[in-house]
Amino acid sequence: MSRLDENPSRRLFLVSFVSLFLELALIRWVSTEIRIFAYVNNLVLLACFLGLGLGCTLPQPRASLTATALSLGALIGLISLPLAIPLHGALRHPLRDTPIMLSAFTDMHIWHRYWSTNLWLDIAIGLGSTALVFGLIALAFIPLGRMTAGLLEGSANRITAYSVNVAAGLLGIWTLNALSCWWLPPWVWFAVAAVGLWLLIPPSTMPRVSLGLLGLAIGYLALSPRLAKRPIIWSSYQKLEIIPARAGMNRVYLVAVNNTFYMGLLDLSRKGLQGLPIFVDPAGASFSQYDVPYRFLDRAPQAALIVGAGGGNDVAGALRHGARRVTAVEIDPGIYDIGRRLHPEAPYADSRVTVRLTDARAAFRRITAPYDLVIFGLLDAHAPSSSYNNTRLDHYVYTEESFREARGLLTDEGVMTVIFDDAQRPFIGARIAGLLHRVFGEEPIAFRVLGNGWFGPGGVVFVASRDMPRLREVLQRDQPLAQFIERRQVRWKQPVTLTTDNWPYLYLDRPRIPALHLCLSGILLGLLAVGRRWVLPVRQPINWHFFFLGAAFLLLEFQNISKTALLFGSTWAVSALTISAILLLILLANWIASRVRPNPRWMYVGLWLAILVAGAIPLRAYNALPEVWRMLAAVGVLNLPVGFAGVIFITSFQRTREPALAFGSNLLGAAVGGLLESLSFLTGIRALLWLAAALYLLAFASRDRL
Repeated sequence: MSRLDENPSRRLFLVSFVSLFLELALIRWVSTEIRIFAYVNNLVLLACFLGLGLGCTLPQPRASLTATALSLGALIGLISLPLAIPLHGALRHPLRDTPIMLSAFTDMHIWHRYWSTNLWLDIAIGLGSTALVFGLIALAFIPLGRMTAGLLEGSANRITAYSVNVAAGLLGIWTLNALSCWWLPPWVWFAVAAVGLWLLIPPSTMPRVSLGLLGLAIGYLALSPRLAKRPIIWSSYQKLEIIPARAGMNRVYLVAVNNTFYMGLLDLSRKGLQGLPIFVDPAGASFSQYDVPYRFLDRAPQAALIVGAGGGNDVAGALRHGARRVTAVEIDPGIYDIGRRLHPEAPYADSRVTVRLTDARAAFRRITAPYDLVIFGLLDAHAPSSSYNNTRLDHYVYTEESFREARGLLTDEGVMTVIFDDAQRPFIGARIAGLLHRVFGEEPIAFRVLGNGWFGPGGVVFVASRDMPRLREVLQRDQPLAQFIERRQVRWKQPVTLTTDNWPYLYLDRPRIPALHLCLSGILLGLLAVGRRWVLPVRQPINWHFFFLGAAFLLLEFQNISKTALLFGSTWAVSALTISAILLLILLANWIASRVRPNPRWMYVGLWLAILVAGAIPLRAYNALPEVWRMLAAVGVLNLPVGFAGVIFITSFQRTREPALAFGSNLLGAAVGGLLESLSFLTGIRALLWLAAALYLLAFASRDRL
């Protein structure tokens, strides 16, 4: 007997809370520690759905959470312990390092990719280690799914029971977001989940042993930062590691993001240049990526806007060149805090600097003052934008619509610069040049700034202006700059697909489903087939009605998260509020279904009409509204299909004779819906809304097979 056996409602609430809380914690932690999961972010989500779905269909009358504790402990231990195997002439961690071998797929860009001549061996090793992580996650969630389904099946009132399930999930979301907002490390997250498991697991020998092993794994995870002897910050978005270093006589700091070098806090002031090693020519600083944009102005800028301000290098450059007002936009408060405390030039302490902790697109809509210079810093993201889709924090920054919004903030003679490292993927440079050409009407000036580490990591600098003739006049007057550009000018000839808000995949060379996603999707479908064969009784098929409802609903959720990110910013708060709004609408649908008996046919008609309206209204129509009205209109229109879908689900759930199988089929359908999300790489994001409508049509056709 567990500690809550006497109260099924409390047990249902707790197991539902633990399930969603643990799901989000694993999505964030695994995507951070195993870099390939940051590029296929919903893979962890799908593993959770697969485990929960298979667990719901288990025929056993009771669930043992011992397997959950053991699987979770094994996963935490295997990832966090300093294990090493000899591979390709170097020692590599068997789980943290080997999945990156999947970067051998050449059709998708991955930062700091792994290079090898043995392509198929690397792919096999990468797929094997990824499948192991995926399997451990799925195995951890099978008992949670079984317990949830058993409690739902045994409830006297299914609407009330499902409402308890949803409300607990809502609390799980905000608990993890609160811990992340307070910058608490992962061992705290897993300790919260372990306490929940402790309350659910019966106090017998084997469960106690499993909880003890889980506690040991969490304890080591808590100690590992101290063993590394480097300050580690878990901000709201990323894992940040501060590495003290020296540049000649200067003390500097390097910052690693999600275990990958990201930036250095550089001192390029006159005093800082004097402290560099004698073999470094200080004159090169005038052509650094942080200083060269100001040479395209014939005066000190009245106002400069910097998006992707990071630790403050770009902001310091603006102040060195006499900017009277600087607006610095940075999405990650942790990176800003590091720059505020540790940057040698202390740019964030200057009264001329205004900091906005939000994403670039949200800042573009809220800022009205014209700027002489708009600078896109190094915005290449090492983190996903949400736990529920495959977009990354920077995807919506490098689109045609984003560049048009930035152009609208320039003065009549204003200059816009973008820097990006396209060394590994030249098509990215060609894409950015094409976007600027389309937005400004003329080909931008593009030249390469070498990254020697002393003056920045380097990359290709793109320069465009609302007054290109004046820009060319500046070059004629500044011959050293003109000669520098002539030696390093970059041009691209190959045609590329330009990114838009509908197809924002900067790191994909053209519309297609990457081979990496296809392989990983194959692994998931294989595990689903094997799991179904082992778990489901021979004559117990999947409930296809609920399966299609689950697949369609996940696509609706993906649509809402993507569109609200464009309207209000790709921040953790917007993502959490969007998911919370969806869960609140489900609770509202449950309340409606408990008060009236809606006609399912009319609910489907309303659903398809709501999808039609949501798909027909362009996002620019919302942006034309004042912020409060934009929020109300977006929440109302975008979430209207969710409301109808919620009523349809709970009405069907009331009628089904096998609620556990129905709930499990719904979760398995959600896993397949997550796979279908990858079609957006080929079709664009808007097309998924019509795919969701088609899946609801299939659900309607199979509604009598409950």
